[in-house]
Amino acid sequence: MSFNIPQVLANLSIEIVRARGSELLCLCPMHKSRTGKEDHNPSWWINEDTGAHICFSCGFKGNVFSLVAEVRELYIGDGLDYEAAKQWLANVEEISVEELAERLKRVPTHVTSTQSIPMSEARLALFTDPPEWALEKRRLKAESAHRYEVLWAPDNTWILPIRNPHDYSLMGWQEKQEGVRKFKNTPVGVKKASTLFGGHEQNPDMVIVVESPLDAVRISSAGIIGAVSTFGAIVSDAQVKLLRYSDTVIAAFDNPNIDEAGRNACAAMIVSARKYGMTLKFFNYGSTGIKDVGDMTDEQVQHGVETAKDSIYGEKAYLG
Repeated sequence: MSFNIPQVLANLSIEIVRARGSELLCLCPMHKSRTGKEDHNPSWWINEDTGAHICFSCGFKGNVFSLVAEVRELYIGDGLDYEAAKQWLANVEEISVEELAERLKRVPTHVTSTQSIPMSEARLALFTDPPEWALEKRRLKAESAHRYEVLWAPDNTWILPIRNPHDYSLMGWQEKQEGVRKFKNTPVGVKKASTLFGGHEQNPDMVIVVESPLDAVRISSAGIIGAVSTFGAIVSDAQVKLLRYSDTVIAAFDNPNIDEAGRNACAAMIVSARKYGMTLKFFNYGSTGIKDVGDMTDEQVQHGVETAKDSIYGEKAYLG
């Protein structure tokens, strides 16, 4: 399926600065919503043949369908899903050259926004379920991935929803490209430290907290309910307060015996436990030498949880 990309851009009020072969350089339509600043030095490119696009400044990227959905959601608020975006594009193709020229006279060269882009469930409709090969590579079960709403982008990227811990509304998502130790948050500045990934799976009796969202899914795949993620090794005060909803907290950060960030996170959790009177235990890595639960077998994960050590022993509870 091909589209007249210049015509699509005109209908979205996106200004083309110049062309280089099949690549079109434009003012990024999402720059202000992602950075808070106008795009005065355009670095957003879109391929005229494929519709693939990327901004090398703010990181906005995707295909022509996601472009239509996100730009229209920002400026119009109609939250198009894949099929609606497809229909909109089909209608664009039916616009005559004369009508297009008349529209160009009436619209500004670049539309700006006075507020950040709102989130809606429709934006997640642009992604798909993770492929079987990716799940198998990380020892994840499709059922667990579904429970945690894990999705997949065409460029081999995991999509990990970030939700409000109180009303479960969508705040954004974290992107993790498979095979690359690099993360990106959408929108930029989303307050992931105010929530927990997988908070809806938190068990009142026991919660297992990990650094990586995919590690939470791995624990679920091993048959253990109640794993959540802090989106990193730093646990905010807001996240600690959310963890307190469970009677017992088991910290399963990256192996503190071999990972400094995991070791620091464990030490910080002891301070928080004393501050808030939490019952805290530490996942037992034993002598496995494995960096995190994501690389463990189901039996090793289960053993690490079942033999978790009480924080009353201080540093000895998570080292050795």
